[in-house]
Parts: sequence; C-alpha cells; structure tokens
Amino acid sequence: MGELLDKQHKFYLRNEKELIEKYKGQFIVIHDEKVIDSFGSERDAYIFSVKQFPIGTFLIREVLDKPASKI
Repeated sequence: MGELLDKQHKFYLRNEKELIEKYKGQFIVIHDEKVIDSFGSERDAYIFSVKQFPIGTFLIREVLDKPASKI
C-alpha cells in the first residue's frame, strides 16, 4: 500500500468505532485523514473521488458492522 493510502487506512482503523456508528453500510471517502463524504455505492464514491483528488491520495472504504483487525 502506498504511503498516502496507508495513512488513510490507519486513520480508518484509529476511528473505526465512531465511523461505524455514523456511517454503517455506507462507502466513505477518506482524504488527508478526514472523511470527505459518504455514499450508498462504491461506484458513486469512486466517481466523486476521481473528480476531486488525484488517484492514490484517497481511500474508499465500506463501513461494515464488524470492526476490522486493529493496527
């Protein structure tokens, strides 16, 4: 994983509990260690993201009910 993507992934893991509470079932766009927006589909999140940010600088993540592995 590239350095920027790794940074976005670690942000997700550090904040996973709160993100699940707020965005469960949604696809979130993370950029600069912030949730930029949420979408009902991965496709919509991707279309939005590539118009806003260079590839490799954002992370699209489905927020699931079950926490991922910790850092």
